[in-house]
Amino acid sequence: MAGKIRKNGFTVIEILIVIAIILILMAVIYKPISRKIQAHNIDGDLKKLYGLLQEGRMVAFTQKKELTFGFTSSGACLYDGTTPIKCITLNYPFSLGTGSSIRITNRGTFSQTGSIIYSGTTDLPYTNCIVISNIRVKMGVWNGSQCNPK
Repeated sequence: MAGKIRKNGFTVIEILIVIAIILILMAVIYKPISRKIQAHNIDGDLKKLYGLLQEGRMVAFTQKKELTFGFTSSGACLYDGTTPIKCITLNYPFSLGTGSSIRITNRGTFSQTGSIIYSGTTDLPYTNCIVISNIRVKMGVWNGSQCNPK
């Protein structure tokens, strides 16, 4: 029994190898996961904009008011004249394809057509724009020249 060494647990080398493998795996999967998270967050902002436009249509129709939708430095707002009635905060940049604001008539329709476009630099496979027609609001995918509704 004097020549036998009893081994309980792991050696320092084995632990270092496991840590190295975990670090390599984390380095490989970090970028795709962070892009998915960013795409999800941009999609969330787009859904907030879509909801604000739909709410504006409903308020304009039920209260028989003309409203205006426009962007602020930190988000977007619905205005009754110059008074903001509801604002949302956006974490990513969006822009109107035409003009600086969109008017919603007292019948709940839009006075002009256009698009709201994600204006950041990340290419996304998800929805990244909103198509606004006189009577509809649809989320879509920007193809470089127009927003194609989904």
